Amino acid sequence: MKGLRFEWLGNRHYHVVLHFGESFVPVEDRIIRFLSEQPETTPEKFLEETIDRMGSNPYLRKQIREAAAEGDLQIQIAAMKDFLVKFKV
Repeated sequence: MKGLRFEWLGNRHYHVVLHFGESFVPVEDRIIRFLSEQPETTPEKFLEETIDRMGSNPYLRKQIREAAAEGDLQIQIAAMKDFLVKFKV
């Protein structure tokens, strides 16, 4: 699947993973809570906030940006924000 999306794993050490392209990375609950508090941000700002909080690994940041560029950013971020509303951590 192309683009970015969150997936709920449920009752595990990490509740959520961020899929980007064919890869994924676990997302800490504190990051999910922070992003949940950003409902009015633009898609571009939301993407940058997500990338900034996922860590300092330049390769990971690059891969997330490339995955985001594969599809419509508006649609991807809207789906991610909808996820955050549905699954409160």
